Formats: sequence, C-alpha cells, structure tokens
Amino acid sequence: MAGLDNILAKIKDDAEKQADVIVKEAEAKRENIIASGKDKGRKAVYQILRTTREDRNNILMRASSQAKLKARDMIITAKQSKIDEVLNKVLHELDNLSEEEFINYVKNNLKEINLSEKDVIDVPKKYREAIKTANLGVTVSDKDVQNGFKLHKDNVLYNGDFESILESSREDLEKDLAEELFDN
Repeated sequence: MAGLDNILAKIKDDAEKQADVIVKEAEAKRENIIASGKDKGRKAVYQILRTTREDRNNILMRASSQAKLKARDMIITAKQSKIDEVLNKVLHELDNLSEEEFINYVKNNLKEINLSEKDVIDVPKKYREAIKTANLGVTVSDKDVQNGFKLHKDNVLYNGDFESILESSREDLEKDLAEELFDN
C-alpha cells in the first residue's frame, strides 16, 4: 500500500499547492478589491468635497447678490423718501406764498391767455381779496380751491393747482432732485 500512500500524499500535496495558489489569488483579488474600494472612496470623497465647495460658493454668491439688492433697494427707498420730503416742502412753501407772490404766480401763468370779464378764476379763500384788487381782468369766484388756481375760460379749464403741477412734473422733478441731492 505504499503506492497508494504515495498517490494520496501526491494528491494531498497537489491539493495543498492548489489551495495555496487559490488562497494567494484570493488574497491578491482581495487586495485589488480593497485598493479599488479605497480609490472609489477617495474619488467619491473628492466628488463630494467638490460639489460641497460649489454649493457653498453658489450659496455665498446668491447671499451676496441678495444682500447687494437689499442694500440697493434700501438706498433707493431712502432717496425716494428724501425726494418726497423735498416735494412736500415745496408744496408747503407754495401753499404759503405771500399775497404778492401769489398774484405774481397767477399773472405769470395767465399772461399768454387773452382774458375777459366772463372768464372765472377760482383761488384759495386767503388770496381772494388780493386777486380781486389786482384787477386781472377776470371774475373772481367765491369757490375755494385747495391751492393754486383754476381758470374757467369758455369750455376750457386751466389748472394752476400746485399739487397737479407738481404731480405732472414729478418725473422730471425727481430726476433733477436726485442729481442735485445725491450727485448722481
């Protein structure tokens, strides 16, 4: 039975050698898999970091842009408020013209119009007597207006109301005031 023992020993020896080769191949595959996994992990980490940086930069850019827009809007609002304040002061000053200044204002605005006694002018109550004594060649009505004047000539109404004039000129006035006040 020595031959059988030799065959069994040979089979066992070949099996052990083959097992060693399989184990070495498995270990090599395991090392490759681990290395590949580490490489994929590094790539995934790099991708995550890159995406995170891009997201962070995008968020910072949007926040900065929003902050700039908000600051710009606040400046525009403050400037508009200042312009409104100036226009309100102008209206207040116009509402408080002296009688002489008011008469000159009416005369200057009516000098191009051919006036007659049948033309009727409405003025604020506080200027009514002064306008009557100024002899402008028109009839002064007892109808009050808030400020300025209104001239009724035939079927035409000439509106010299301060608020209306300011409102119709507002766009140009705002531009001029912005240039004057804010050095634009």
